Amino acid sequence: MAQIKNLIGNEEKNTVLRNLSRIMDIKIIDIDIDNGVLIFLYPSPLVFQKVRQELLRIGHPMQSYRCTLSSSPE
Repeated sequence: MAQIKNLIGNEEKNTVLRNLSRIMDIKIIDIDIDNGVLIFLYPSPLVFQKVRQELLRIGHPMQSYRCTLSSSPE
């Protein structure tokens, strides 16, 4: 989950979706325009860095993020 800057309307949301969809290893769960929150899944720190760099490049830098690790029940 990441708080991103400058996420004002649907045009910005579509830009984020379009650009992040090029990063094949992530799955976007939700983009909440009202709260400026992006929820996505990623498999490795390298992929997270790619997302972070792309958001910065398109003018929507991460302000903060929270990583939630899930573990499979054994």
